[in-house]
Amino acid sequence: MFRLFVGATIAFAIFAIPVAAQSRQDEVADSAVLEADEGSPLASVRDALRSGGSGPELVVIPAGIFSTDGPCTPTSDVLQFDGGYRVRMCYITGEGETGQAQAGVWASSQSGILWFFSRENAEVLVKVLDGCEHNGHRWVFVAPVTDLGFELRITGPDGDTWTHTNEAGTTAPTRSDTSAFICSSGGGGVIPAGSLEMGCVSGVGCFENELPVHSVTIPAPLAVGKYEVTFSEWDACVESGGCRSLPIDYGWGRGNRPVVAVRWEDTQEYVAWLSAETGFEYRLLSESEWEYAARAGANTAYSWGNEIGHNRANCRSCGSRWDYDRTAPVGSFGANRFGLHDMHGNVWEWVEDCWNESYVGAPSDGSAWRRGDCSYRVLRGGSWYYSPRYLRSANRGASATGVQINGIGFRVARTLTP
Repeated sequence: MFRLFVGATIAFAIFAIPVAAQSRQDEVADSAVLEADEGSPLASVRDALRSGGSGPELVVIPAGIFSTDGPCTPTSDVLQFDGGYRVRMCYITGEGETGQAQAGVWASSQSGILWFFSRENAEVLVKVLDGCEHNGHRWVFVAPVTDLGFELRITGPDGDTWTHTNEAGTTAPTRSDTSAFICSSGGGGVIPAGSLEMGCVSGVGCFENELPVHSVTIPAPLAVGKYEVTFSEWDACVESGGCRSLPIDYGWGRGNRPVVAVRWEDTQEYVAWLSAETGFEYRLLSESEWEYAARAGANTAYSWGNEIGHNRANCRSCGSRWDYDRTAPVGSFGANRFGLHDMHGNVWEWVEDCWNESYVGAPSDGSAWRRGDCSYRVLRGGSWYYSPRYLRSANRGASATGVQINGIGFRVARTLTP
């Protein structure tokens, strides 16, 4: 057994044991953009909610449902851009023959580039480009090289759809829409429903409580917080009366730093408040959902490989400016393929599950394990205070639900309805 029991009200330690991950991520520079918001946290959060946001920025795990009432019906498998954009396209000839666009490739997280090949290799070039820093939108560029009729639909991570059509017998002009998708909640990427082998599949740094490796299915789409919940977001809950606890920041600063020293019970108040405030159903992730989201398809120890590397996360000996000293502002390191930041390091994250010493008897359907020692809840991801071994995707930790630790925070999930 490997578990650190935390009994002090304010302490450094927790315990955990990590797993596997995914693909290489580029570090993003921290800047003034990451500094604390000025003015009332409640006002700024509510303004975001009422202007089309839905709470903490989310990454959407789509179900893949798609329909159209255009000149033809796209029924091919969804083609996905990095960043959470799904594309389908059908074509129709002058004689009324219909078919589906086939094949595609994307390049870079900043601009998805997809070539659709249809009848006789007719081609449509589609790009979704990141204009967020300039006009607050991702924009779309379409350049058809075909006289086939077609219906093109791109669905963004928040469910917004952009459509482009062409009548058979003409070549549609190049189209550039600089305000196609607003860069609000959900801009990080797509985490599709799927399955994983959960536990220490990498064989690197394993602990016994990561066994046995077992199959888990994540059956439905899920929206996951792009970042760990911040002090600004938490303080808005306190200001409105939804959260009773006002955690200290240890002199590190509030704003866009992840909230710390929150008890598991505190997280339940926050998700209840956020659900009431937005009209969406928020909650913590289950442990299996968390591991699925952290890996984003990889079976290595970290989302970028089996070595911690340099300056990819915040931990003891991670090579960042915050190592073994304090938390980093959220988003200070690159996102994984699902668009999620800080799944490795920065702060431990509470999940819904009760603690169990192994995976014997664990759920296989992605739900939280509500049996076991429920006076302890599972923690995932490691923190600024812990060594790289504890940042692995498979690593599991736990803490008593009532303690406040300066290395424990959380992120939220949102159940999506059809």
